[in-house]
Amino acid sequence: MNLGCDVDFDFAGPTIHGMAVFGYDGWLAGYQMAFDVAKSKLAQNNFALGYKAGDFQLHTHVNDGTEFGGSIYQKINNRTETAVNLAWTAGSNNTRFGIAAKYCLDDDAAISAKVNNASLIGIGYTQTLRKGVKLTVSALIDGKNFSAGGHKVGLGFELEA
Repeated sequence: MNLGCDVDFDFAGPTIHGMAVFGYDGWLAGYQMAFDVAKSKLAQNNFALGYKAGDFQLHTHVNDGTEFGGSIYQKINNRTETAVNLAWTAGSNNTRFGIAAKYCLDDDAAISAKVNNASLIGIGYTQTLRKGVKLTVSALIDGKNFSAGGHKVGLGFELEA
């Protein structure tokens, strides 16, 4: 069990954030809320349920009673991992879908790729330079507007203490 609470002080009035996660035998259940004291109402009301068994993970969530989603992750073998993410927003009928994969080239290098229904294509390469030091290069390409630009390039440097 993990419980947490914090307060965000604002001149308009504080917001109280609370969360609780309960786990048992591979199952996880969580709740997160935000209460706006000035308006005396809930600003956020989120539930999640998940299950983890060895190389497989399942996660579902409901955010504010309007967004419903879930994801499935599976480690296929020591080198390959895959994931699928689905979400739907009530009222607007906005549906999102994404699929991703990661492949370890060797013990120190991995490539990853993802694509979603908005035609965003992500690719990345991570290299472990030495124990506790990683370098990542990534790109996010907008497949719908390829010639218009607006693509993103990232560089990450991770140090582990």
